[in-house]
Amino acid sequence: MVTLSQLEDDLLAQLAGADPSTILDNLPLIEGLEKTKETSKEIAEQVKKAKITEKEINSSRELYRPVAAEGSMLFFLIINLCFIEHMYQYSLDSFVAFLYRAIDRTEACEDLRER
Repeated sequence: MVTLSQLEDDLLAQLAGADPSTILDNLPLIEGLEKTKETSKEIAEQVKKAKITEKEINSSRELYRPVAAEGSMLFFLIINLCFIEHMYQYSLDSFVAFLYRAIDRTEACEDLRER
């Protein structure tokens, strides 16, 4: 957007300084208009691609939300074990190791809901 804004500013400056009687013969001004138009089209295409990518990322993220909820519930359950018995105190590193062991023991499956 910075490029487009800069091109628009340059174009406006050229328009402000142009002679109205020879505006159609002003080649730098016409070239500036064409360049601004091309850049605007490119940016619009990139914005479309970005929106599509954002939708794909959001849908992929939602597939993993139940796993994240289970993982956070398990973390807080393990952390709260120390209230039952003070010897059950776990660090984040031990929880991560426990989680990785659980992932390694789980069978591989293509269906995300079964994972």
